[in-house]
Amino acid sequence: MKENPAWSSFISNCQQIESVAELQELFELTLTPAECEKIAARYMILKELIHGNLTHREIAAKLKVSIFNVTRGANQLKKTPETTKQLIRETK
Repeated sequence: MKENPAWSSFISNCQQIESVAELQELFELTLTPAECEKIAARYMILKELIHGNLTHREIAAKLKVSIFNVTRGANQLKKTPETTKQLIRETK
């Protein structure tokens, strides 16, 4: 991602938040419900891809998203460090 001072500031603020409830409150303040849903869908796509049990088409059908979004997630994962993948892999 290209350097963006506003984004960097937002991430810095997120790091300072100490509870899940406060972080959720910040996200609900800054994101629309549709944006929250898109982020959640992207996260679930990445989680399914990392687990590697389903094909792209099966993931798209299971999550009711387009194959394009699954492919985009797969392409992003190719450039993602293993430590970041591990973080997603270990979440509930």
